[in-house]
Amino acid sequence: MKLFTTAVMLLFATGAQSQEVLRMSLEQAQQYAIDNAFNVRSAQLDAAKAEREVKETLSAGLPQVNGTLEYNNFIDIPVQVAPADAFGFPDYLTQFLAGVAQETGVPLNAPAPDPDGLQEFQFGNEQTVTAGFTASQLIFDGSFFIGLQAQKAYAEAMRVGVRKSEAETRQQVAEAYHMVLISQENVTILKDSRGVLENSLEETRALYENGFAEAQDVDQLELSLADLDSRIKYAEQQEEVTLDMLKFQIGLDLSAELELTDTVDSLVKGDEVALLSAPLNLDANPEVMMQQNYVRLAELGIKNEKARRLPSINAFYTYQQNAQRNEFSFFDGGGRWFPIQLWGVQLNWPIFGSSMGYQRIEKAKVDLEKAEAALQQIEQGARLEYRSAKIDFDNALEQRSIQQRNMALAERIYNTTQVKYNEGMSSSFELSQAQNQMLTTQGNYINATLQLLNARTRLNKALNNF
Repeated sequence: MKLFTTAVMLLFATGAQSQEVLRMSLEQAQQYAIDNAFNVRSAQLDAAKAEREVKETLSAGLPQVNGTLEYNNFIDIPVQVAPADAFGFPDYLTQFLAGVAQETGVPLNAPAPDPDGLQEFQFGNEQTVTAGFTASQLIFDGSFFIGLQAQKAYAEAMRVGVRKSEAETRQQVAEAYHMVLISQENVTILKDSRGVLENSLEETRALYENGFAEAQDVDQLELSLADLDSRIKYAEQQEEVTLDMLKFQIGLDLSAELELTDTVDSLVKGDEVALLSAPLNLDANPEVMMQQNYVRLAELGIKNEKARRLPSINAFYTYQQNAQRNEFSFFDGGGRWFPIQLWGVQLNWPIFGSSMGYQRIEKAKVDLEKAEAALQQIEQGARLEYRSAKIDFDNALEQRSIQQRNMALAERIYNTTQVKYNEGMSSSFELSQAQNQMLTTQGNYINATLQLLNARTRLNKALNNF
């Protein structure tokens, strides 16, 4: 019973925790996305991999020790061949024995030597085991040191890639955050308009019931109210969709409850003059920085091809123990093991390779030219994006100001028309027309606000403020 009660309490606690509302500002949502977004995580893993590759390259220049164990079972022992008289008596001994035979009268009975004859010999045992280790150390290799610099430049490019991915994620989250706020603002404005229209409809019904208004006036307002209800429903659906898009963008489960703490007014406020007058710093642009590293890699590529013409020097030490048996008795204590021990220095120097080395250097120079051209293109693109974002932000400021004045003017027109309608000086059609005009200007103002928020985000990204 206690276990059952505990399980029920945990179940309700889990359910309550899953319904906990997360409250996030724009900055918090951006940071949450950086911590959870897949593209940022992928860039971070690439940077971590590049760091490991630097250490891997560095390890290649440190001492290396390799152990060996070799077992051989000769089914046929190798045969060595030598001339038949290779191990014969020397000439002086042959002449001496010939003299002895002549004096004693005892013939030697030795066969005549055959200059074309061969003798076969077999050396070794059927089974052998060799165990040992070899230690080596790189003393000098130009390609190794150039390669290490290249790996470091590549690792730096990957680290800059993380910054680039984070900046892109911040921009995407900001735009999604803005869309949610604008959708909420749109729903609020439409509901406020509905309240005003509903009051007008109730007043018109009262006038109609007392004979001071026509049925057409009531029908016209009911039609306008139904159309407004349809707009509100669609706006609420759009609010849910934009909120789900924001959750998806930051890596949050769609079933989670999310509440935004920033408002449109808090995000719109800012020092526009300082933002428009801020200078462009290309050296802080992640894309430019990445390409600068690629140019550096291309320069190192030329140096590497030149370094391949230099000699490489390696030192080594080898120690082995060798045992030979006719049976597999290597681990018996009575057998002997014979040591083999040596050390040395190896020098490799490419002397002649036709024009291969020259062609490789020239090809590396072409890669450098391509990297420099790409850098110029990226720098020009960054300048163009900055100018375009600056103009877009300046225009968005002006358009929002214009739409704000238009919205205020349309609201005054609607209020005036409503007063005239209540006094019988205006028709319901004119009231409906004034209301549609007010809703249109309100929609234009909301869109202008969204454009301003996104333009500010775009300019901040162009200025590398993320």
